[in-house]
Amino acid sequence: MPVISEFIHIPTFIYTALNLVILYLILKRLLFKPMWEFMENRKNAIKESMEKAEKEKSDALELKNKYESELNEACAKAQKIIKEAEERARQEYERIIRDAKDEAEALKIKAKEDIEREKNEALKEIRNEVVSLALEAASKVLEANMDTEENRKLVNKFIDEQGVA
Repeated sequence: MPVISEFIHIPTFIYTALNLVILYLILKRLLFKPMWEFMENRKNAIKESMEKAEKEKSDALELKNKYESELNEACAKAQKIIKEAEERARQEYERIIRDAKDEAEALKIKAKEDIEREKNEALKEIRNEVVSLALEAASKVLEANMDTEENRKLVNKFIDEQGVA
């Protein structure tokens, strides 16, 4: 047997190389191919999951933006409604105040008219009373037919009796 060197034995080398090639082919068919398929499938599954997650993330962002814009619109509408309600309340307040002032003024005018009417009636009654008293005093004076000093005393006595000051 040819020996290239003292350390390498050619037939053993060829036999070992042939065994390695056969072992490689067997392992390639039985182990590497399924392992590469598994790795490729796993790589594809991860890639699909990443793409799906990215799509869901963009969908979620889109939904978030949509909800934020709707929320902003709702806030704007709420502010508008509040402002309108405040304006209506202010107008109603002013109307109530104006009506109350008008009513108070009308009551004041009516009270003045009532006071004036009562005053006029009281003056009429006082005049009637004074006239009655004067007539009664005159008739007493005429009945007694007395002198001036006597008449004066009689009128004063009559007025004292009637309670007129």
